[in-house]
Amino acid sequence: MGQDQWMKGCEVQKETHEIIGRIGGDIPRGWEATGLTRDFYADLSEPIVRQAVAWQDKDGRIIDPYVHEETPTATARFVGALGFLIRAGRCLDLVEVCSKSMEIGCLDLYEANRKPLKGAEFYVKELMAGYIALKGRVDGEVLKRWEKHLGGYNPEENYVAVLAKVKAENIHNFCTFAIAGEAFKKKYGLADNEGFIDRHIEIQKRLFTEFGMYRDPHDPMTYDGVPRMNLSLALFAGYRGKHHAFVDEMLREGGLTTLLYMSPTGECPYGGRSNQQNFNEAMIALICEYEASRYQRQGKLELAGAFKRMARLSALSVKRWLEMTPPRFTKNSFPPDSQHGRQKAYGYYGAYSLLIASQFGFAHLLADDTIPEKPAPCEAGGYVFRLKDAFHKVFATCQGHHLEIDTNADFHYDATGLGRFHRTGFPTELGVSCPFVTHPDYLVSRGAAPRNIAIGPGWIDGQGKRRWLADFTGEKDVAEMEVMEKSAGRVRFKLAYPGICSRGRVIEEYQLDGDGLVISNSIENYSGEFFVQIPLLADNGRETPEIKIEKNAFVVRCGGNVFKAECLFPQNTELSLESFEASNRNGVYKVGFFKAPGGKITCRLGVR
Repeated sequence: MGQDQWMKGCEVQKETHEIIGRIGGDIPRGWEATGLTRDFYADLSEPIVRQAVAWQDKDGRIIDPYVHEETPTATARFVGALGFLIRAGRCLDLVEVCSKSMEIGCLDLYEANRKPLKGAEFYVKELMAGYIALKGRVDGEVLKRWEKHLGGYNPEENYVAVLAKVKAENIHNFCTFAIAGEAFKKKYGLADNEGFIDRHIEIQKRLFTEFGMYRDPHDPMTYDGVPRMNLSLALFAGYRGKHHAFVDEMLREGGLTTLLYMSPTGECPYGGRSNQQNFNEAMIALICEYEASRYQRQGKLELAGAFKRMARLSALSVKRWLEMTPPRFTKNSFPPDSQHGRQKAYGYYGAYSLLIASQFGFAHLLADDTIPEKPAPCEAGGYVFRLKDAFHKVFATCQGHHLEIDTNADFHYDATGLGRFHRTGFPTELGVSCPFVTHPDYLVSRGAAPRNIAIGPGWIDGQGKRRWLADFTGEKDVAEMEVMEKSAGRVRFKLAYPGICSRGRVIEEYQLDGDGLVISNSIENYSGEFFVQIPLLADNGRETPEIKIEKNAFVVRCGGNVFKAECLFPQNTELSLESFEASNRNGVYKVGFFKAPGGKITCRLGVR
């Protein structure tokens, strides 16, 4: 982080701290503590792990139930997830099962210098979790063998994304897994590779923003959290090397940013790869448990309680998916064998369902149940918070309502515009949790959309073709933002996109309050035919909601809940449904649109 970025960072930190300080201590009406303890992490994890026992082959390898082969990291994550449960006094009937996978996992890691192991960095912290749980439960000779295999190799030879093999500029989040694992190895006396840790943290420093966020290629929101999770574990395990102060500061700033970008439903932001996978919320629980203990030690009890609350809200948010039979690893109810929402190149059910359980295990390890919950910022509201340029997102939260906007989308996953509208206490996919793209880099069980879709405007260009804000992206985030009001009762702000329409700026004015969201969409100097598109949930894998046009509104009824998108202006607006279906990671949607002359449409969105 250079001097100019540091100076900018001071202003950003001031803004972040002002938002958190302004709303800290406010108790929303009707707010109650969850009453949960760290045992809840085990409650969520145990069904995942017990179903995976049947996937173990005679050698101890975990075979994915849907692609029918051992996929990278699956065996190690089984060990990590089951090891945590054994450490917590559960699954004691599975000690031998865990030991069997531990044996083959340790051998694979030890021999990775001559038998390359895909993602070897990912194995070590999981196997260390197994070591911690099993070291008092296995024969001494077995333990010595594991200690040799875990501590007796050269990280530069056995890992993949290391300076000995890859240029520094091409090393990203992978090596943070190695850093966490090596820190645990030192803590338990198996190896001291602190020099390796220092060298690889040094090349990571360039990837942090002034918000303390980590930039993996293309700025996926998930991989802001993953490296901070691993570095939190490294510090928890005792890393105090030459970069300790830097890491500690980035984790502190990144933690505060996390509090502001989370939905009050407990759900992580959308954006980029590995999104809408349920390990995201387990990751946030881990990060927030670490930060809660930081502030508890400092005597900052409001912040400690806010992080504790966010950890529990995140875990609660995935409860409905994990209690299904079988548990779902993506935020939809489609059968897992459909693989709806899975990354095309990775993200296999076996490894990534076990990752949920493993990360909850580390959250359990870090959790201090003596810290009382306090309201999280996203519950107290109201505020608007922008990540400009890097991550290119806007978040706003007020009175239980939350929105997320991508102002310069990556079309492999996301569309430009309003991609999320949540209300606390209601299914997140009912309003919408993430946008839609024509060629997603994830699998869908039904057809992808024929155009990019986010809630937002469309118009007719000079050649008579219909254009949509959702279809525009550029080298830079050009959106201009003006905040008009931010209070506990209401948030108002405006986004303007120059250069997208030849007539003038595309303008969206947002008002978020206890009644929901009002959006006014317009284009400067344009009076032609104008549109606003709204995705409407049609199938989430378990339910097929009823979609109707009622007077001037689209109404979706699902399981006793209702999503309504109502046109407020103009009066002569036409409402129609597109003939196609659009799939995102959460389900299948129909697309409604308002059409009116005059270049301006105002609509209200609400969930009840």
